[in-house]
Amino acid sequence: MRTKSTKIILFTIFILVGILLSYLIVHSSKEYESSSIITPKVLNDYKNELDNLDIKKKELNDNITDLENKLDSYKNEEGIDYLALENELYNELIRYDIIAGKKDVQGPGVKISMSDSNEILQPGDNISDYIIHNNDILEIINELRFSGAEVIAINGYQLSWNSNIDCAGPVIYIDDFIAGAPFIIEAIGNRDKIIATLNSDESYVELLKFRTINISIVEKENIILNKN
Repeated sequence: MRTKSTKIILFTIFILVGILLSYLIVHSSKEYESSSIITPKVLNDYKNELDNLDIKKKELNDNITDLENKLDSYKNEEGIDYLALENELYNELIRYDIIAGKKDVQGPGVKISMSDSNEILQPGDNISDYIIHNNDILEIINELRFSGAEVIAINGYQLSWNSNIDCAGPVIYIDDFIAGAPFIIEAIGNRDKIIATLNSDESYVELLKFRTINISIVEKENIILNKN
């Protein structure tokens, strides 16, 4: 029984390592192939994507470390409760399904609504400052993850750990899903921490407000997010 449980945990670790490496390699190559002209906007998009990858990499590394620690404890522990172990592994699989956007989830959180500015452009204004771009969405997503949001969705589409967000005119592509304005971002997690992060003076929300982008943040007692 111990050998079997050890193999299960090792197999899970190898899967996580494989996912991490393959995602970083494929996604990085895709980014460098996407544009042959390096502009300030491209550099900024690269920076945002690298920040996003760092967060995802840390999350996966933390999961791997946790599983390795569990493996060590199982190796040294006598009289293991295998029923409890089975339940724990089952719960781990459910959690990874949630991370991949394959489970219906609900819980307290926040709802963020975003749309382009209503300001009338003046001579010399840059229209780009008054509309929402994919890097704006990415910055908000990164702040939500930094504040401990467990599940995030854009216009009802659950983000997975490797979701890709691109801009195409007035719409945003999330993987194969197309989202149009207004952009509704829902996040399940500790509302106090999320609100504190989003309302801080250094938050990206403040920059969006400075650009007169329409953005509202509402606390929700219960948010229901269906699987993709």
